[in-house]
Amino acid sequence: MLRKAVIEVQKKYLPALPKNKFYHHQIIGLIVVNSEGKKIGQIAEIIETGSNDVYVVKGPGKEYLIPAIKDVILNIDLSSGTVTIAPMKGLLD
Repeated sequence: MLRKAVIEVQKKYLPALPKNKFYHHQIIGLIVVNSEGKKIGQIAEIIETGSNDVYVVKGPGKEYLIPAIKDVILNIDLSSGTVTIAPMKGLLD
């Protein structure tokens, strides 16, 4: 009956998550920068795959698909609104 339905919950009723775990609504809209601080773009969407999420990052004139894995995501800082990445070779080409 609820298959493919959108279910909404007020933020105040969401349970707290463990350290380094985030809700999608907290990630979407964050600015992605590389380890040198260069802006790559903004997270516009999250694609859920079987093994890991993929962040769809819209940069100036380009879109990047950034895998949400430990080797790539260095830090997510909600207070500064940034996600710091260490791009794998060819990821931003």
